[in-house]
Amino acid sequence: MDSFQRALIFKTVVENHTMAAAARIMNVSPSVISKRISELEAAMGVQLLRRTTRRITLTEAGSNFYHRMVSLHSQWQTLLDETQDLGQNPRGRLTLAAPSPLLNRVLLPVLRSFLKRNPDIDIELKSAAYETLPLAGVDLSLARQIDDFDSMAYVGRRLCRYYNQLFASPGYLAASKPLCKSIDLKSHACLLYGENIKATTWHFDCGDQVDIRADVFGRLSSNNTEALIAAACQGQGIVYIPALIIQDEIERRDLVPVLPDLKSKTFEMWFYYQKLDFVPLKLRVLLDFLKEQWKEPA
Repeated sequence: MDSFQRALIFKTVVENHTMAAAARIMNVSPSVISKRISELEAAMGVQLLRRTTRRITLTEAGSNFYHRMVSLHSQWQTLLDETQDLGQNPRGRLTLAAPSPLLNRVLLPVLRSFLKRNPDIDIELKSAAYETLPLAGVDLSLARQIDDFDSMAYVGRRLCRYYNQLFASPGYLAASKPLCKSIDLKSHACLLYGENIKATTWHFDCGDQVDIRADVFGRLSSNNTEALIAAACQGQGIVYIPALIIQDEIERRDLVPVLPDLKSKTFEMWFYYQKLDFVPLKLRVLLDFLKEQWKEPA
């Protein structure tokens, strides 16, 4: 066994906190693990781990060696991935994270086509709060633009632009007072996003730095976007939401635009992935597919 293989054992021990845990993962006895670590320390002439009956800790030399080993292991895995990708069809498992409305209503509908086109790729979807994104340990995160993401660790790219609009069911509009301008919203049932609120202000961007504000009220509020969409479809009020996530409801005419000239400022949807020396083929294929789905005019 060479020093690199022993170093990989050392890395496994550090990441799993005990030699016994590392032994279970590597399907060997703890004594084998202990022997390999001792061989590594003897070859290097330095102690890497402090051992007690209950735990192990890193020496200063061990800490430095571990962090350099993590970097080397990443480069080694990159080399393997790059070599395996050459001349092959994209294959493997991809994990995607996004807030639930984006995951269910924007991403999921297009993935059927992607999976059909790439039969050797599997997809795992993870629902994540916006505040946790980009999510560590996944291949790709999708969310509205994150201003302060760690650009040293992640690559971020814009996927598309979108904005909020007013929508209601035809039944609600037929049974309610006419709506001609933004001030009329004050006398309508508005479905509010948030917790413990009965009123809010909706802002509309009309260009030329003109911002129209409408104070709106409602008896129904929620921090769950799906609940607000369902309430709007049931005729319980007007919802202020991106058309991007209610395409099915618009096509079925469950929801129709209200005061269509009123729109929010423009938002951006971005995708984020870990900064790597080599982006695996399976991820490159997905990124190209998503950019094609929301290709913006030149």
